[in-house]
Amino acid sequence: MRTLANSRVVVTGGAGFLGRHVVAKLRARGCQEILVPRAKDYDLRDRDDIARMLDDSRPQIIIHLAARVGGIGANREHPGSFFYDNLTMGVQLMEHARRRKVAKFVAVGTVCAYPKFASVPFREDEIWNGYPEETNAPYGLAKKMLLVQAQAYRQEYGYNAIFLIPVNLYGPWDNFNPASSHVIPALVLKCQEAIDQGAEGITVWGTGQASREFLYVEDAAEGIVLATEPVSYTHLRAHETVLD
Repeated sequence: MRTLANSRVVVTGGAGFLGRHVVAKLRARGCQEILVPRAKDYDLRDRDDIARMLDDSRPQIIIHLAARVGGIGANREHPGSFFYDNLTMGVQLMEHARRRKVAKFVAVGTVCAYPKFASVPFREDEIWNGYPEETNAPYGLAKKMLLVQAQAYRQEYGYNAIFLIPVNLYGPWDNFNPASSHVIPALVLKCQEAIDQGAEGITVWGTGQASREFLYVEDAAEGIVLATEPVSYTHLRAHETVLD
């Protein structure tokens, strides 16, 4: 039976915040052949570069984490490029993986795909019950299309593609750039700057009434790797969970 330890794995976005933790988890499980494609070597928006990357790496598993992502300000400033870049990368990569008979494709989406007025806490069966929050809808919908693609490819081709949706992440190696960071590193940076400057308060986005769910990045990485692990259908039935 194939395991992570004897599989060749491509982790797109493997040098990023979440990706570095996923790569570390894979190595801890004995995975020796991990390729992390870098943007300077392979532009995943370009189908020829995708083909070349797959020729070079010959993966048996792909974990697709690469994304153009940012906080509220970045989403407001770049809705078009956030939509195009994320949709193009994911759709083309999954199609090429299917054609190359890559054994498993793990697409990682975003909680931004949920409807703006979904009940809290979110429920999986509500993911199509409305339009996402307008500020990050282009990004959220671009990533959400990988869910549609994975389901369609499983139905038509029997392709082993799965789609995971982590919530807001925080932890080591997070992005603290004020122009593109997410809420926790942005708040940490604002608080630290206020302390350094002797300010009495900080200014944040929104009304302060929003409800958020946060997940420690190493826990998210563990979940992704568990979902990636090849498992038998006997094992699946015993646990009543469909991951592979």
